[in-house]
Amino acid sequence: MNPFFFGSKGRGLFRFLRIFLHLPNFIRLTLRLFRDNRIPIYRKAILVIFEIIAVIFAIAYFIYPFDGDFILPFFGRLDDIVLGAFIILVPGGWLFIKSCPQDIVKEHVDRISQGE
Repeated sequence: MNPFFFGSKGRGLFRFLRIFLHLPNFIRLTLRLFRDNRIPIYRKAILVIFEIIAVIFAIAYFIYPFDGDFILPFFGRLDDIVLGAFIILVPGGWLFIKSCPQDIVKEHVDRISQGE
C-alpha cells in the first residue's frame, strides 16, 4: 500500500474504512447544511462548483475514457465515473462543511446523531 494515500500503515486502512462507514452521515450533513438558510450563498457556491466539475468530468470521461476496459466496456466506464466523481465530490463537500459556521455544523451533527 502507498503510505502517502492511506497514511500510516496500521491506522491508514482503518481510516480509509472509517470514511466509508461515515459516508451516509457526511452526505446527510452536506445536504442539511446546503438547505439551511443561515449558510450564505457564496459558501454554498463551493459545493455547486465542485458538483459542476464532477458532472463535467463524468461526461468527458464517458465520451473519451482514459483507460482500456475491454471485457465489459460500459461497466468499466461506469465504475471509473463513480470513482472520479467521488474523488471530486468528497473534497468539495468537506471544503463546504469546513467553510460553514461551526455552531451551525455542530447543531446539524447533533441532530443527525439523534436520528432527526
